[in-house]
Amino acid sequence: MPRESSFRARSERPDFLVVRRRILVSSIFAAALLVLGRAFQLQALEGDRWQAVADDQQQSRVPVPARRGGIFDRDGVPLALSYESFRVAVAPRELDDPAAAARTLRDALGLSPAAVRRATDRRRRWVVLPGRFTAEQHNRLEGIRGIHSERRLERFYPQGDVGREVLGFVSNDGRALGGVEQEMDAVLRGADGFSVLRRDAHGRAEPTVSLPVAPPRDGADVYLSIDFDLQEIADGALREAIRSTGSDGGDMLIADPRTGEILAAVSRRPGGVRTLSGVTEPYEPGSVIKPLFVASLLSQGRVSLDETVFAENGSWTDPNGRLINDTHPSGVLTVRDGLRDSSNIVMAKLSTRLRPAEQYGYLRDFGLGSPTGVEYPSEAGGRLRRPDGWSRFSSASLAIGYEVAATPLQLTMAYGALANGGTLMEPRLVREVRATGGETLRRWDPRVVRRVVPRKVTDQLRDVLISVVDDGTGKRAALSTFDVAGKTGTARLTGRGGRYEAGSYAATFAGYFPARDPQLVLYVKLDHPQGAYTGGATAAPVTRETLQAILAARTSAVDRAGLVANRHAGAPLRTAAADDATPPPDADGGPYVFDLRERVAPAPGSGPRSRVALPALAGLPLRDAARRVHALGLHARVQGRGRIAATQPAAGATVAAGDTITLVGRDP
Repeated sequence: MPRESSFRARSERPDFLVVRRRILVSSIFAAALLVLGRAFQLQALEGDRWQAVADDQQQSRVPVPARRGGIFDRDGVPLALSYESFRVAVAPRELDDPAAAARTLRDALGLSPAAVRRATDRRRRWVVLPGRFTAEQHNRLEGIRGIHSERRLERFYPQGDVGREVLGFVSNDGRALGGVEQEMDAVLRGADGFSVLRRDAHGRAEPTVSLPVAPPRDGADVYLSIDFDLQEIADGALREAIRSTGSDGGDMLIADPRTGEILAAVSRRPGGVRTLSGVTEPYEPGSVIKPLFVASLLSQGRVSLDETVFAENGSWTDPNGRLINDTHPSGVLTVRDGLRDSSNIVMAKLSTRLRPAEQYGYLRDFGLGSPTGVEYPSEAGGRLRRPDGWSRFSSASLAIGYEVAATPLQLTMAYGALANGGTLMEPRLVREVRATGGETLRRWDPRVVRRVVPRKVTDQLRDVLISVVDDGTGKRAALSTFDVAGKTGTARLTGRGGRYEAGSYAATFAGYFPARDPQLVLYVKLDHPQGAYTGGATAAPVTRETLQAILAARTSAVDRAGLVANRHAGAPLRTAAADDATPPPDADGGPYVFDLRERVAPAPGSGPRSRVALPALAGLPLRDAARRVHALGLHARVQGRGRIAATQPAAGATVAAGDTITLVGRDP
């Protein structure tokens, strides 16, 4: 038995080995088939896909930001620009020659020895260098393995905060927020390009390897209608007015009534919020509406300026039972005097002479109740209800500036229509868009909206509005040398719940200058002034000071030659060459000066002129220095521009009233 079993085991062993060999061969063959099949799948069937994965791992697409277009004033003064800088980082473990890299970082970037040691320390994986570096510094680092840079375009505003409510701003992530930046974002932002960064098998960047790049398309430049000199003057005047009157905020707009171009736009609100509320926030304007109402009556032939109306001695209960009061009680007034003295009673009585549809139609024609279309985001259209929604009080309320809400911009353009012979212009904040090479891509030309009233009506109103400034509620806006036409307004403000707040007012002055051939229309509004709160006491003086500063400025949007024919009779335009009225200076821009003081003619045979010591004016802005000189009873002659470098005669010299002082600017 044992032999037989042993023999059977020995006879079965070769078969077992054969089976094992066959299994092994089959397994190897099957594995080879699997490998070949997988290789066929990866290379033939999925080759494109895996090639893309490999490319993605070995190279990365890096965006190249487009340069954002600049924003400039009408004369090319830069208001918003993009500054190119580079952020630099070092991967110390990728450096081929740390010592050479350290020398380059020190020499090119001006890094301290400690910063260089930290940036090349191989124990660190990634070191971001502090600060931003120029394109010239960046160019000296190109081609060095292990040093990486990122191009950054940062927005900055060369003129500081002046005009920021007009411009808006750009966030750190490149989003345009508010103002012209947002309104014109499509043309300013351009189109980003991209570059390709190649990496080796270890994931290290290969700076010497260049792959095709899609270049960025830079944004276009935007030129505004804003005159920066006027913008700066308005900004300073409004800031000082808010401080001196204790107001919560305010708005000031200056426009060219002939073209509709906005030359300056300033708004200030509590908390330092810089948004152009003169475009976005409507309010009930009060008495500045009255000239528009009288213009409507004159156009329809329903009244004459010499017609008389009984003003009820300052207090009247109308047929609807509402009590209406006047600030200045009067008896019988002509319509002319009623407008000059801002009589609510006269206007309310005359309101019955227009049908509601007519009264509504004229207010709409003057631009109230609908957006003007100015190039600014979130413009408000205001509120002007249709006649079918009026109450029995509405006609009288609208005649004195209530039950209607308008923005300062809408009212500026309405007064522009009065200044422009009855023609309403569309407001313009943007003049043109230019490509980076200077080619004009689009231009906004002046556009007439409609004729609102005949020219003969505005000619009649002009004389009344001059009398408002000379003898009426707007006396503190008067200039001694030129006629100013305008109207004051003092309107109650509403609070929470839509109710009028006791002692809360908006003080306004609207007008144009010079009255007989207007070049500027001005609108000033102050919110919640403390103490004296009327438009005549608070807003009118701001207008006067602004006009003084404009006339004292070396450069401005005012056509000085055109002013010669529009001065007061007997109030000469003084030049540097003579004391009497003379022709305007030559085309070479010779210096000349306006006498802006209140003039009092000396009595015949009066004694010698008073003498004053000339104060130190060096370092002051030119217009502020000119204002100081005028306040001393002196005349100013300007040479150069910018801040004052010196005066002739020098500070401390004793001069006589009426002498001419030469103000020498730092810039030729």
